[in-house]
Amino acid sequence: MNLHEIGCLVVVSQGKPVGIVTERDMLKRVILGSNRSSLKVHDIMSKPLVTAAANTRAGDAAKMMFERNIKKLPVVDDGQLVGLVTLTDLIRTEGVIEYLSSFSLDGTSERMKKAADIYFDHLRRHRRRCPLIMKGGFSMGCQEKKCMWWADDECAVTKLTRQMTQM
Repeated sequence: MNLHEIGCLVVVSQGKPVGIVTERDMLKRVILGSNRSSLKVHDIMSKPLVTAAANTRAGDAAKMMFERNIKKLPVVDDGQLVGLVTLTDLIRTEGVIEYLSSFSLDGTSERMKKAADIYFDHLRRHRRRCPLIMKGGFSMGCQEKKCMWWADDECAVTKLTRQMTQM
């Protein structure tokens, strides 16, 4: 996973997806576990595998992920793995934030809430506009320190854009 810079592996047996190994699984069961040398993929994978059909609506898939406390969702068609969608992919999809806002996040783990908070402002405050996070063709409010592009006291993307326009 590290070699190919990927966050998970879907485990397939006889052509059918049967489990998933995530970075979190590796941390919990391999790095922090014992008997590391004898572990096999089957021992550390999360199972049973939660999947979505290829025709599942983005909002419904995101809702399922919050309900199941997962951030990666394999997509299947006729029992065959056809793709993988992440919570981040879905939250960035137009209309998903509005759909999710009608549901309660009570009982959702802190790590899931943190992932959503990067893109979802519960108070609907639109602060400085973010050039990266778009909704309906318009930039969303800046997430400030929650954003991976926040450096010191300013958005690195906004700073770079300003510097380039001054050239």
